[in-house]
Amino acid sequence: MVLARDFSVLIVEDDDDARSNMVDILSLDEYSIETATHCLPAIEAVEQRNFDAVIVDWKLPDGDASNLLPIIFAHQPNTPVIVVTGIREFDVAVTALREGAYDFLLKPINPDALRAVLHRVVERTENLRKLEATQRKLLTNERLAAIGEMVAGLAHETRNAFQRSHACLANLALDVAEMPESLELVRKVQKALDDLNYLLDEVRDYSAPINLERQATNLKSLVRETWLQTRATTNPRPEPEFRLQCPAGFPEKCSFDRNRIQQVIRNLLENARHACGDPGVVEASLSILQNEPDEIRVEIQDNGAGVPSDETDSVFEPFFTTKTKGTGLGLAICRRIAEAHDGRIEVDESPLGGARFVVHLPLK
Repeated sequence: MVLARDFSVLIVEDDDDARSNMVDILSLDEYSIETATHCLPAIEAVEQRNFDAVIVDWKLPDGDASNLLPIIFAHQPNTPVIVVTGIREFDVAVTALREGAYDFLLKPINPDALRAVLHRVVERTENLRKLEATQRKLLTNERLAAIGEMVAGLAHETRNAFQRSHACLANLALDVAEMPESLELVRKVQKALDDLNYLLDEVRDYSAPINLERQATNLKSLVRETWLQTRATTNPRPEPEFRLQCPAGFPEKCSFDRNRIQQVIRNLLENARHACGDPGVVEASLSILQNEPDEIRVEIQDNGAGVPSDETDSVFEPFFTTKTKGTGLGLAICRRIAEAHDGRIEVDESPLGGARFVVHLPLK
């Protein structure tokens, strides 16, 4: 949902009283506001940053909106522009609409009219973002379906080849049982075949549709249980310190697909376990923010080297990895699972010094 405090508005008005009036009205609604009194500073502003809406007086000391609108649209073609005109300049408002303005306001500015037009712009922006998200999801699903079909066919064609290869290697291992160097080479080939088979399974899992089976889930118990599982399956250097924080009043049961959410938590905990420093610290926390009471946050962080700022977007892309081993699909699968729950996953710098992964899940 788009909030007013996240919505930036540029007001281009040379009349001090009119400009202050609009700033006061929109400030009460917590819009992020920037102002300009002439065309030139307005042009500089739209060149330097993006705005969610622009309010511009038709007549300015160094030009008018007919000169300014094409420049705004050239830099920010999707930004709604609202033109302010005098009552006697109604024909000007019609001209502005023809030139691409989203709407117009008449002077003196009516506070309710100003709020109403900005509210419509906010709704428009929210609808456009939802539409873009839906389009991206549809495109992603089409790509995943194509990948899934290809991998399914590939797995079918290669299964017999894998089985024959392993059978031949097993027989070869018997023949070279007294030749340690040759036997080690056979084992390496077997391991390479297993790795390739694992890669095919990972790609198939990533591309498969996610059908959720929701059930009442105790997240605190799930995190603790999953940490113990990672301790049993991964055994790096000395065991890191594990901290689990869960505030009083946190919901005892949440409706999620337990197995899928555990898959996300396991992946993040295993990554944190391997990335943490020495001595290692891994911290998991569950919370609900006061300003977002319908959302649960699951944070997992460590005291390792962290994720470079230029890689924070890439880590969730398929096949991106900085490890010497692995498919680079773990975090991509985590993102798909979070989005299937109508949530999202982010990464930033942890106060512990390493990486902090935050899973946002709607509370249903």
